[in-house]
Amino acid sequence: METGDGLARALVGSWLLQRWSIAYPDRRAATLPFGADALGLLVYAADGWMSATMCRAGREGLAPALAGRSAPAERAQAFDGYLAYAGRWSVQGDVVRHDVLLSMTPVLLGTPQLRRARLDGAALLLAADETAPQGRSRRHSIEWRRAAAGPLRPQ
Repeated sequence: METGDGLARALVGSWLLQRWSIAYPDRRAATLPFGADALGLLVYAADGWMSATMCRAGREGLAPALAGRSAPAERAQAFDGYLAYAGRWSVQGDVVRHDVLLSMTPVLLGTPQLRRARLDGAALLLAADETAPQGRSRRHSIEWRRAAAGPLRPQ
């Protein structure tokens, strides 16, 4: 398993989302926040900047096309099916740290997002444990594959 500088060098590039699941310690079924066909792009630049974007596939368009003129409920639905943030990244051991500078979700601004990383060829698994304010915990598992020229999804 790569760690430290070796892991950092191996992460540089673009990654396409394969699956984002959330598991719960009470053994209830795992959830897929944006569905089984979610889309996403994760970019790690060699200069230490990163960007992550994930969304529900087949999201509805806004009517009218200018978001500011759409109904508040339509804008809320569009927001609910999309996640994006960017900032600096670094590696410490097998943990990737995202220091969030920009985010469409204000609660993430200025936070460190820590992900345990495991590389297996062209596959990358990022895992993170989260504890909600009510003390409930859950584990995020985000599976990526190295991006290559071609379609977003294997045919």
